[in-house]
Amino acid sequence: MKLGPDRHQARGFTLMELLITVSVAAILMATAAPGFQSLIQQSKQESRVNELTGALYYARSEAIKRSSRISVCARSSNTSCGTNWDKGWIVFIDNGATPGVIDTSESVLKVASSLPSGFRVKNTAIVQGASEATQRSYVRFGPRGLSNWRGSGTFTFCDGRGTSAARAINVSMSGDVRHARADGSGIRYDTFGTALSCTTQSSDA
Repeated sequence: MKLGPDRHQARGFTLMELLITVSVAAILMATAAPGFQSLIQQSKQESRVNELTGALYYARSEAIKRSSRISVCARSSNTSCGTNWDKGWIVFIDNGATPGVIDTSESVLKVASSLPSGFRVKNTAIVQGASEATQRSYVRFGPRGLSNWRGSGTFTFCDGRGTSAARAINVSMSGDVRHARADGSGIRYDTFGTALSCTTQSSDA
């Protein structure tokens, strides 16, 4: 059967058209990839910032509710504290004679896993009797909600994007927990009024 004058045989893409389409798609993907990767990093970072914030809120609330002492410490294993917050953290009842240490009689309440590769968190705090900011491996809340960070302290989160993307959690003298807010210039500050920085970011093994 012959085709009528207003009918045409369907034809596919030519090789040249296909190559052009693939080239344009590759250019668009290359352009969008960095921004997409940054969004993924931001999402991961904010998730862990919120997770630690929640752990600190929970520990303080439980300390008040139980009229007890509850600590959040850097995780070494799921049942022991360490010094490297990159490995996660543990919330536990801390009424023993050794603050910041999970004794055999003390119960673990929550455990958080390690941060994703390339993400770091450091903390600086002034504890009672200390004259300057130092690295702290735990925060201990008492029955009235006060913490052992009597001079306040900060957790700073960093990733490969550097200082501009840094986020922080500030713990006040009263034990209040808040996210560090950006000023009009987009700069965030720790609890001591110092601009956040990732240039000296380091973690203990």
